[in-house]
This record gives sequence, structure tokens and C-alpha cells, in this order.
Amino acid sequence: MADLVNVGVNLDAFSHAISGIQALRSSVTRVFESLKDGMKNRATLEGREKQFIAEFQDNLQAVNRDLNELERLSGLVGRPSESHPLHNSGLLSLDPVQDKTPLYSQLLQAYKWSNKLQYHAGLASSLLNQQSLKRSANQMGASAKRRPKVQPSTLVLPPQYVDDVISRIGRMFPDMTIELFRPNGTSAVLLVTLGKVLKAIVVMRSLFIDRTIVRGFNENVYNEDGKLDIWTKSQYQVFQKTWLRSYIKLFQSSCQRCGRFLQDGLPPTWRDFRTLEAFHDTCRM
Repeated sequence: MADLVNVGVNLDAFSHAISGIQALRSSVTRVFESLKDGMKNRATLEGREKQFIAEFQDNLQAVNRDLNELERLSGLVGRPSESHPLHNSGLLSLDPVQDKTPLYSQLLQAYKWSNKLQYHAGLASSLLNQQSLKRSANQMGASAKRRPKVQPSTLVLPPQYVDDVISRIGRMFPDMTIELFRPNGTSAVLLVTLGKVLKAIVVMRSLFIDRTIVRGFNENVYNEDGKLDIWTKSQYQVFQKTWLRSYIKLFQSSCQRCGRFLQDGLPPTWRDFRTLEAFHDTCRM
């Protein structure tokens, strides 16, 4: 017996059930053909009646036998699972023809992308509705000197959305540990720990970086009251020129130009933002 596929249908029993349906239709057809022919081509009336009744009974028994077999097979077929996101389209995965089988997986992929598109479109719509994008027709023809100055506006995002973006960034870079704080209730402050090399405090304004302070791994990042110190710079000059993930091997990487590890007592602190290669400040030119 074939294994049950993930949609809950026994394909072997399903194939036998189709054959059973065909057998039942044939036996029913023989019954009606027997009734249509009647008792003709018989020698005597009594012989015609006996022969007709015998054949009719055999045909009815064949119908009953095929019907019982079909009922037995229908119980083995099973019912399709109702967990398909595409409902009846999920039955396309039962198609045994190899060149047609990927159709269901393609439909499922399109369904998932459609859901993602709808989700992000909803977020974009809510963000655009929060911004003032209207223009006055009267201001378009007015003199430039009389136009009021446009006040700078900051893109305001829901805190849940910002938290989700930061969480995804943390999963992208497992060598960094990111802790999120909201000391004032709205603006996010990140404490980023890069291995045992450094710690960075990143002050966010929505999804924009407002301020970054980098300190050594053993330097204290908290004030006396237990809050993050977002103002004091590192006591080490090397960490005043450092930027996060590209410095995971700060003290192990040599300069790509001179090949030295130290120059004027400092390791190569400048990074090519495309290749993340290390250079000394004087060697980068």
C-alpha cells in the first residue's frame, strides 16, 4: 500500500477506486442492456423467462459486488487535508506527471510573496499617511521670498517596526550582540558588543543613527545611576576611530598596503567600506 502523501490521500487506493468506478459502470450498463434485450431469441416462453431471470440476477449481483468494493476503497482513499493555503489548488501537488508537479510549488511561492507584498505595502501606506505631503496650489505661484520655510521633519516609525528591524540585523550578524534600551520611552539606544574587542553605544532616532560612541571591551559603558553613558568618549585613541562589525579582528589584521600591524602605536583603523580591508590612516591614500 502506498504511503500517505502530505495532503492525506492514499494514491494507491485512489487508483483502485477509479478502476472500481469503471467496473461499476460496466456492470450497470449490462443490467440495462439485459432489460433492453428482454426475452428475445429464446426457443420457448418458459425457457426465455428462466434464462432472462438468471441473467438479470447475475447482473444485479455483479452491480452489488462492484458497489461494495467501491465503498471499501472509498474508505481507504482518505480525505484531502484542509490546511492548504491555496485550498483546492493544493490538489495540484497530487499530479504524478513530473513536468506539471512544480506548478503547485510555484503557486505557493507566489502566494507567500503576495502576502509579504501586502504586509509591506500596508506599512508603507501607514508611514506615508503620517507625513505631510500636501502642497498648496497658491504657494506654487507665490514669490520664493514669501514662501514659508519648510520645517525639517523626521520620519516617525512605530517602535514595534524599529524593534523588528534591529532584531533582524542581530540575526544577520551572529558575531555581534545587540541589546536594545529605551531610556526615554521612544528613542532606541543600542548596546552593541563585538566579540571581546569593543562595545558601541548607538543612539537611534527612528531608523537613523544620531550618535555613536565606541569603547573598549573592558571599559565601563554605564553611569553611576546604572544608565548607559552616551556622552563619554573612550580613553583609547584607537576606539575613537572604530566602526563596529568590520573591526572584529582589529588587533589581528595587518595593513593591506604596508603589511604592518602597528604604525605610530596604532593598528590599522581605517576600513574600505566596500571590501572592509584594513589600512592605516596614512596608508589609505
